[in-house]
Formats: sequence, C-alpha cells, structure tokens
Amino acid sequence: MGKTRRIVHILDDLAMGGVTRALGNFADPRLAGFGEHVTLDLNAGLPRAHSRADIAVLHFTMNWRKLAQLVKLRALGGFSRVILIEHTYTEGFEAACVPRSGRFHRMLSLAYGLCDQVVCVSQAQRDWMLETGLASPQKLYAIPQSRACGDLLDLPLPERREGPLRIGAFGRFHQQKGFDLLLEAMTEIPIDIAELTIAGQGPEAARLKAMALNLPHVQIAKPFTSPMEFLSGVDLVAIPSRWEAFGLVGTEARASGRPLIAADIDGLRDQVGRHSFTHRAGDVADLRRAILEANQAHDLAGRSRLARAHVRGEYDAMIDGWAQLLAPASMKAAQAA
Repeated sequence: MGKTRRIVHILDDLAMGGVTRALGNFADPRLAGFGEHVTLDLNAGLPRAHSRADIAVLHFTMNWRKLAQLVKLRALGGFSRVILIEHTYTEGFEAACVPRSGRFHRMLSLAYGLCDQVVCVSQAQRDWMLETGLASPQKLYAIPQSRACGDLLDLPLPERREGPLRIGAFGRFHQQKGFDLLLEAMTEIPIDIAELTIAGQGPEAARLKAMALNLPHVQIAKPFTSPMEFLSGVDLVAIPSRWEAFGLVGTEARASGRPLIAADIDGLRDQVGRHSFTHRAGDVADLRRAILEANQAHDLAGRSRLARAHVRGEYDAMIDGWAQLLAPASMKAAQAA
C-alpha cells in the first residue's frame, strides 16, 4: 500500500452534526494504516484523486442534482473506489417524506449503481434497501454507527427515586426527531407520573417552546457540548423519531445505562431490546402508553444494566467493519460484484 493513498471523505455541508461527528471515528488508530483520511467540500469543486489508489467516501445526501455531480466524480475523479455512506434515507423517511416512491427509488438506484459499495448505518436500513431492490446484496454493507463511549460507561446507573419518572430527550429540534409528538403525549401524562426535559436547538425551537408553555412538568433546555451531566439527571431517554437512520443519541443513552423509550422505526430497531419501551412511530397514543408502562415497570435497575451491556463492543465492531471494507480484499470483491 503506497504512502500516498488517501481516503477522501466528501461532504457538502461541513456543519452537519451527526455526519461530522461520525467523521471523528476515522481517526481511530486501527484505520490509520489504510491511508491518510482527509475531508473535502463538494461545493469547492470536483474532488480528485492524487493517486490511483485513493478512495472516495461520500457522506452527502443524494438527490437528482447531486446525482449529476456523482456522475462527474465517477468519470473524472480518478478514484479507485467510490463508497457512499447512506446517512439519511430509510423506510421511515420514505413513508414520512416521499410522495412519489417510484421516482425516489429510481434516483437512489442510479446513485447506488454508480458506487462500488454502499454502507448502511444500520441493519434495518440495509433490509429496507434489499426489500425495495435499490442495490444488490453484494454491494450493501451494514456497518452500524457508534462512538467511543468510555466516559458514559463510567457514569453511575440511575436509581429510581420517589416521585415522577425523569425522562430526557435531546437532539436537533427538527420534525424528524418527533419532539412535538413527545410534548403532545405529555399533555395527558399527570405531573406525578413523569417529567420531561428536552435539550437542543433547531428550526422547531419556537414551536416546541410554545407547546411546553402550559406543561409545568416539561422543560426545554439549551443544547450541551457533552451529554454527561444531562444523562446523569434522567432515568430514561426518549427517542420518538419519525425516521432515524441510526441515532447516536440511543448509543449514548444506552452507554450511560439509561433505558430507551423509542419509536419502532429504522435504525432504532437495531438499538432496542429488553431494556426498552417501544412504540409505533408517529403514534402519540402509543407513545403515551410506553411512558406509562415505563413508570409502572419494577425492573428499571435491571433494564439499566441491560442497556449498558447492549452497547458494549459496538464501537469496536464498527471499526472492524470499516477495516474490512477498506482492505484490498474488499476492493476485489466489489469489482467482482
């Protein structure tokens, strides 16, 4: 392997939270031997390889306009391999946001066909791609997202105290995250049953604050840099997303030993287990039922231990998955497919 080989990570929005956070995983020493990892902005011009061994890893969300850029990158970029990470599109996204599935599927099939390999960030996402025939099984690799959670693994497990159940939720204030559904559910949850704190910012901030005005057991908090302090003050974490390719909030919550109240959708299905209270995505009544079920549960301590055990090994599995994908043998398999 030549010293000049680069793994070129291509973005079109360097401020994207979850995507840019995921880029930090490639600094792991176990991936250093596969080449120098660099980040380039698609908007700055056509990214080009410096050597025939360079690999392009695409992190941007595909659409018809970017499909034309992908054609140009494929034809003129000079990369030995083009890998696309699908950070966005899922079965839940299609159900919530796509009025014309046929056109949407054609765009994705063309895009995935131009790539050598497509990385799915959850097994559920890969299952959806296979069921809809978006790409061949040989081209699709499930490498669930994760992050190193050593700090959160050391956080004391929550102790159920007298009084209302302390529910936390955090992330971008966007329709996708379903925080409005959570607030709607809380309108019919008595104050002595549960209290909710939501931390974050985003385009729905004003709406969420307005919804919470007459809910004394709901607090809208500012975003934080580290989830340590926030998670230490809650018993469970709610993830009521309408769609979610993976959801690193779930990883952080489980590492801290906080059970999940989570929508049964997309990549969240990879994260739930016996520690979780699940509900139908987009269903406020079923979300309310899950909250009441959590309040009545007598095994929260056991669920906390299960949540933490569930996350152990996931980060190493992700690094191992990328090591296998970046290896020369994977390139030969991609060419054969």
